[in-house]
Amino acid sequence: IKRVSLELGGNSPFIVCADTDIEKAAAACAQRAFSNMGQICISVNRVYVAEEIAEEFGELLVRQAERLRIGNGLEENVDLGPMFSREQRSRTKEHVADALNKGAELLSGGREPEGEAFDKGYFFLPTVLGGADHSMRIMREETFGPVAPVMRFKTLDEAIRLANDSDYGLAAYIYTSDITTGIRAAERLEAGGVGVNINNVMDHQMPFGGWKESGIGRELGLYGLQSFLEIKHIRLGL
Repeated sequence: IKRVSLELGGNSPFIVCADTDIEKAAAACAQRAFSNMGQICISVNRVYVAEEIAEEFGELLVRQAERLRIGNGLEENVDLGPMFSREQRSRTKEHVADALNKGAELLSGGREPEGEAFDKGYFFLPTVLGGADHSMRIMREETFGPVAPVMRFKTLDEAIRLANDSDYGLAAYIYTSDITTGIRAAERLEAGGVGVNINNVMDHQMPFGGWKESGIGRELGLYGLQSFLEIKHIRLGL
């Protein structure tokens, strides 16, 4: 019998509460959604924003996306390089097109950059979508590309329900100025790792892995070691 530990796909939600520092939340969201062109297992895939701040947050997220410099990653002053394959870029374009066809609003990006410098390489602009909902593939499937679709919510209960409405459960994030709210939400979010006011759930001392279809078993930390050990019970009669 072969024991396995599997770290599989993700579709990480990013919840932004009305009481948070909006600028910090937007910067953190952009960094986790667009770094490495969104090709990270714990990248932000779905953004849920309280409706009171949704417009302002969207503007700040667009500003963050449009300041990123695209180009050859071996050159200085470049933030993002190309995607790793034509297939992955095509999947990203399909998800964006599906969202737009179902009523999403293109706020930024959504296409390949223009110019001779981008003829070689699978480049795609960091993309922000507004008016997203769960009828769209981009909210239900892992895009693995530089796209941040934004959906509004009215209550935190609704946001958590939407965040948990997924086959995946690798990472989740919530930004709020109330640490009690953050901890209580983290306990309810169905993910192997939750970042409260931080956009990274990786820590070499702590276990990493997913719930649901995001995997089984853990890596890193004490729990990661235990996944590769056999437990023995010795019972003594004296």
